[in-house]
Amino acid sequence: MVIQYIASGIISVVLAQFIWRIFKDKTIVFKSAFWIFFWIVALIFIWLPGGMLNYLGTFFGVGRGVDVLIYLSIIVLFYIISGLNRKIEQLETEITKLVREIAKNKVQNKK
Repeated sequence: MVIQYIASGIISVVLAQFIWRIFKDKTIVFKSAFWIFFWIVALIFIWLPGGMLNYLGTFFGVGRGVDVLIYLSIIVLFYIISGLNRKIEQLETEITKLVREIAKNKVQNKK
């Protein structure tokens, strides 16, 4: 029961940070809105009665409802990591192109 209060406090701080970022920097509204939705859903799952989580567990064929949440969390984390890896590869490609362009410009300016 205490963990629900601790998790709710942490989620409240995270939600406040995302809301602050929306007002501070308008360009990230969509990403922040997604994460706000995600954390609100997490907050709802934390306060669901235990029987409801166990129902989800039996519905998905897992013993306990908490296991369903853990499996879904792992899937979401892997999805996020794959997206970050894709963005890192794009940035590396762009940096390589920029460095080549700068090198070409330096060589041309020396001539």
